[in-house]
Amino acid sequence: MNNIINIALIIVVVYIAICAFYFIFQERFIFVPWGKKRSDAPILLGSEFTEYFLDGAYNGRIHAIHIKVRTPRGIIIYFHGNTGSMDRWGAIAEELTSFGFDIFLPDYRGYGKSRGSRTEETLYSDALLCYKKVQELYPEKQICIYGRSLGTAMASWLSAYTHPGAVVLETPFNNMIEVGMHHSKIIPVKLFLRYTFRNDLHLKQAKSPVLIAHGTKDNVVKYKSGLRLYKSLKDHAQAEMLTIPGGNHGNLNGFPVFRDTLNRFFDKHFPR
Repeated sequence: MNNIINIALIIVVVYIAICAFYFIFQERFIFVPWGKKRSDAPILLGSEFTEYFLDGAYNGRIHAIHIKVRTPRGIIIYFHGNTGSMDRWGAIAEELTSFGFDIFLPDYRGYGKSRGSRTEETLYSDALLCYKKVQELYPEKQICIYGRSLGTAMASWLSAYTHPGAVVLETPFNNMIEVGMHHSKIIPVKLFLRYTFRNDLHLKQAKSPVLIAHGTKDNVVKYKSGLRLYKSLKDHAQAEMLTIPGGNHGNLNGFPVFRDTLNRFFDKHFPR
């Protein structure tokens, strides 16, 4: 009997230790900001760009670049994914210039050259800071908010409080609780998670046209999570979802239907 009690106690202690580990180090799973951090690190792109440093709340300093095309139809504010900083995402965001847009690409706090204490609230505040900077350059009707993976959290929140020409979400999640539960099934995620990123609550407040794109083979953010987010927009007259059979978390831009859909969506809401 004592052996059973001892084994049970060991299991409980180990479980508590695992929960404590995830609680303490959860930011390292959500945010993976590898990349250059030196203030003099060069940005290598094929396009002309302007570099900005924006002063955010709580001593934040947000690094962003404005990638330029010759005759833009508008500008895309691109909120990138969780892994890698501008070193990686600069070239990925630059691909969107082929649709005729300038690109405004910020790095989150703790990524690249961006600095400051990071919370869910400061990330949202920084997103709005970037939006206001872009408004100095373009009217709202020519602004497209684009979020990819983690970046869909900032894009969804921002869409609730602004009136851009359109919103695009690539591989989005319904909320971070669902993502956490998918990857950590034995952990009480709802109790421990400091970043809930409730896209499902924010996006339904959007007044702008919304396009959601998701692949059915996405093992990072499950397709059903993106589908639930889309279904939460049932009362939104200008929301649509592109399902890409076989698409995973990082290869949607390799499917012709993805580019064709973006072309159609942009032509409709940002006519040249």
